[in-house]
Amino acid sequence: MVLPQLSKKMYFCNQSVKATIMTKFSWKKCLPHFTAIILFLLLPIIYFSPVLENKQLNQHDSQTYAGMSKEIVDYNKKSNDVALWTNSMFGGMPSYLIALPTTTAITSIYTITNLYNWRPINFIFLYLIGFYIALLLFGVSPWLALVGSLAFCFSSYNFAIIAAGHASKAIAIGYMAPVIAGFLLCLQKG
Repeated sequence: MVLPQLSKKMYFCNQSVKATIMTKFSWKKCLPHFTAIILFLLLPIIYFSPVLENKQLNQHDSQTYAGMSKEIVDYNKKSNDVALWTNSMFGGMPSYLIALPTTTAITSIYTITNLYNWRPINFIFLYLIGFYIALLLFGVSPWLALVGSLAFCFSSYNFAIIAAGHASKAIAIGYMAPVIAGFLLCLQKG
């Protein structure tokens, strides 16, 4: 007899939680977030509009990557094994720093947040959305977080590394702010 009463009580508890969530949802509170996401998608597309015409930046490091990774790519094509070391760069180094092929569960999440590697638009989007999330986690109002993320994104260094072709550095900077904010949030709430 106790179990049916508990399940009935839990059912009503779940229904009241759902009703509370539905009554607290406000489109007005979501407006700054939707605005930010739309702006963060449109701004890099407008800024880098030549990408829509299939033009690309002449990035030195992206061009030299082809030469640095050639030994690894050639070995992986002709062998069933994966190359873990290359001698073609700096007198030898681990291949995971250059071109180690990986597929994990995080790869699909990374692909989506990286806008399917739509360069250089993906870097600007990561700068904007990452810093926006970080400022929200720090307790900044959404409209001020939007302005702050624009200020962070359009600093000169961020564009200098994109022009040089430092893709991994640009991606790391994009993820840096929300990771730091997430650690701080864990420390505060933990």
